Amino acid sequence: FSTPLPGPSLSLAKNDAYFFSLASRDNYLQNMKFQLRPYQKQAVDKIGDQNTIVKMPTGSGKTFVAAEFIKQGLKKRSLISASSLASSADSTSAALFLVPACDLVAQQRRAIEAWIGRDYYVAEYMGGKSSPSRRFDVLVSTPQAFLIL
Repeated sequence: FSTPLPGPSLSLAKNDAYFFSLASRDNYLQNMKFQLRPYQKQAVDKIGDQNTIVKMPTGSGKTFVAAEFIKQGLKKRSLISASSLASSADSTSAALFLVPACDLVAQQRRAIEAWIGRDYYVAEYMGGKSSPSRRFDVLVSTPQAFLIL
């Protein structure tokens, strides 16, 4: 899946002029009203309920595509668990977001949390950290740490 990218994309880098500290950046992200660009929405729509690999250029908003997909899945899970048709697996399932390096775990956790909102708990796990102590809706982890979880 590949689409040309119009215009600049939102950067969540620590050194952005808008962000003076992690705390102020997190506050900024929580107060933003996120909206997918048309090509990002098209990607989310094409994914549907399929297991998919999305290939997009750096800075094109792959994290937001994944976060929206996760958000939609969590909303579906909430609707299912509220109905009498829910199995225990439906109400305890969680999303897994893998990142290639420890440096990205906290950054991506914050981005996903900002996108999906505080109604859901986003945990992080990587080498050198203890496993999450409470039930989570989304786990952001490195692949190696997840394998030993």
